[in-house]
Amino acid sequence: MQPQRVLDLEGGVNFRELGGYPTTDGRHVKWQKILRAGGLDQLTPSDIVQLGNYGLRYDIDLRSSSETQTYPDRLPAAAKLIKAPVYPFSDENVLQSLDIKLSHQGLGIFSRVYQLMVADAHAQVAWRKLFQAMLANTQPQQSVVFHCAAGKDRTGVGAMLILSALGVAPETIKRDYLLTNQIFGASNRQSIAQIVAENESEDVTNKMNQMLSVEGANIDAVFATLQAFGGIERYLTEQIGLTTANLTQLRRDYLA
Repeated sequence: MQPQRVLDLEGGVNFRELGGYPTTDGRHVKWQKILRAGGLDQLTPSDIVQLGNYGLRYDIDLRSSSETQTYPDRLPAAAKLIKAPVYPFSDENVLQSLDIKLSHQGLGIFSRVYQLMVADAHAQVAWRKLFQAMLANTQPQQSVVFHCAAGKDRTGVGAMLILSALGVAPETIKRDYLLTNQIFGASNRQSIAQIVAENESEDVTNKMNQMLSVEGANIDAVFATLQAFGGIERYLTEQIGLTTANLTQLRRDYLA
């Protein structure tokens, strides 16, 4: 199967490969191993067959319980669904205890929400489940997908953590994050808006999704928050609970 950044799926929302990105040590992320996406509730039967042929084995759903109940995922039979809700946050004051070096002029509209997505203990449980699924996905040409509703905010943070763990440079990670703005271009904004989940109990989620765009300042805020935790490796070991052996395995299984 020819590698492609954006998968051609009839009902896919912002469905993308993380393969091919170079690392700072001269390697690159393997293709057909790790995917990011928006909602999977609109996948067609042919999409499901295509993903089955792509080796999809794990689906990490980052949405809240109300979203997953209203818009359940459609998956190949071999894929295991793992619910890993990022929201609701358990402690919105957690940022006050961190020495985050970022000017307020550099903050985006939702930068504080992005910072909480890595600092909050409830959100960290979601990332732990995501990395555990990646560690279980040891066979070649078998893949993991992680997703939210629009595939840009919660999914964007997940992609940033994964690519950082694998040693991809921050500027490359930011370009991947901003690719959403090209995918949600003017020509398809209306059709995308119709299939992005809306739920009255998820006000912040809806506001973020309705923008159908992302700001570079948000990912800058995440990088600054990770630095307050001592950098990506300390964050992954001390906050997410990965071991040095886990990180070595991830790089062995997902890099070439």
